[in-house]
Amino acid sequence: MPDQNTATQNNNNIANNPEIQQIGSDNSYLEVEKLKKKRRNLVIGSFVAFVVILIGAITVIYLYNYHPTPSNKNITLTMWGVRQPESVYSQVIQEYEKLHPNIKIVYDQIPSTNYESDLYSKLSSGINEPDIVTVGNTYIPIFKKYLTPAPASVITTTQYQSIFYPTAAQDFISYGQIYALPSNYDGLALIYNKTEFQNAGLTAPSSNITNFVNEIPKLVIKNNSQTTTQAAVDIGTDTSNINNAYDILYYLMFLNKTSMISNNTVTFANGNNSQEALNLYNQIAQEDGWNSTFPNAVSAFAAGDVAMIFEPSWEIKNILTINPKISIGIVPPPQIPGNNVYLSLYFGKSVTAYSKYPQQAWQFLNYLDQKSTLLTLYNNEIQNGEILGEVFPRKDMANLASQYQYMEPFIQMAPYSKSWEMGDYKKVGAIFDNVIAGNETLQQAQSQVLSLLIKVTHNDYVVPPNE
Repeated sequence: MPDQNTATQNNNNIANNPEIQQIGSDNSYLEVEKLKKKRRNLVIGSFVAFVVILIGAITVIYLYNYHPTPSNKNITLTMWGVRQPESVYSQVIQEYEKLHPNIKIVYDQIPSTNYESDLYSKLSSGINEPDIVTVGNTYIPIFKKYLTPAPASVITTTQYQSIFYPTAAQDFISYGQIYALPSNYDGLALIYNKTEFQNAGLTAPSSNITNFVNEIPKLVIKNNSQTTTQAAVDIGTDTSNINNAYDILYYLMFLNKTSMISNNTVTFANGNNSQEALNLYNQIAQEDGWNSTFPNAVSAFAAGDVAMIFEPSWEIKNILTINPKISIGIVPPPQIPGNNVYLSLYFGKSVTAYSKYPQQAWQFLNYLDQKSTLLTLYNNEIQNGEILGEVFPRKDMANLASQYQYMEPFIQMAPYSKSWEMGDYKKVGAIFDNVIAGNETLQQAQSQVLSLLIKVTHNDYVVPPNE
């Protein structure tokens, strides 16, 4: 039995508690326990209600961020492509639409001729713009004002850098914002005629730039009147019949460790590095036999008029279409030992600022860059007649390169490739063509490029017509 003090304390608690005062004295212990249980149930019920409300709030936030429109609302996304016809994308589009029944993707192939100026005109008009556009890897500074960056819920910069080659992060990420996902990787490679190399007693272009230059005279063929009938490589001071003269010079400048842009200013003419690269270009031009009498470099190579040309991957099909019997090899351009660096030339896809459904558009672009989707697109390109489809932009697909003809040299270059923030690729290329022709100095070119980039930075630049 409880002692007297305990009993007195219990009586005082009962006296001081109005709720307990209502309980009869003959069953006070049982009723107090019932009240305590009732209170515990009330607390537990309140906690459960709080958790339910919290889960509901999180669900609403998730649905808003990841699925901002109701699943029964029909959405149409339009996409502009350049190189691939609709047949390449139709399968993956159908598969995506099955996964997302309320989304319809409309693909339009836009002619590559004047694409950049047509795209700029379209986006600057503010009328019926596409949701998704293809953008060259140097053009983001110009088009950025018309694009919407990728939301972190789709892909973060950390994820981006872990998936794609460094050049993509350099070209498509600006101030921590992702403006495009790479559609492919491509770069300036060296394509050579195996038969002409064998005739010259060589197996392949040297990977060492010094040896490469020394072997050039062996590949030049002249007739009895000392007219060149076979040039060594498409490097010359008259750039009218060279597809990538300025790209070749950029590559040589990279090779010579030229700083193209530093601290938001153009610096490539500072110091002697760029001049040394230009001197090397001119040295090769004097020795390689290339001149203005040759046709376009690709046509000349296919006809056996030049032993080597610098080209990106998409020209392989054009070469083999002109001359299916030609035996070609592809290697990365020669290097200075211990300093691997190459020039990247490729495309990305971005979402315009006018899209009504940017979240869904970015989710679709992320789907296009998944490994299984890239493989499907590649197989569709081959079925569509491509010799080499678009080189995979993902680092974790590099091990697949050996399975595909001509892909390995491009994958070898990919981790070491870069571009520079020139903005208008064709306009800047024309400036460097003038330098190669001897019409302007590197210092004059630097001033012109700086003026151009200042306009880009202040959103005053307009892509010229017919570009």
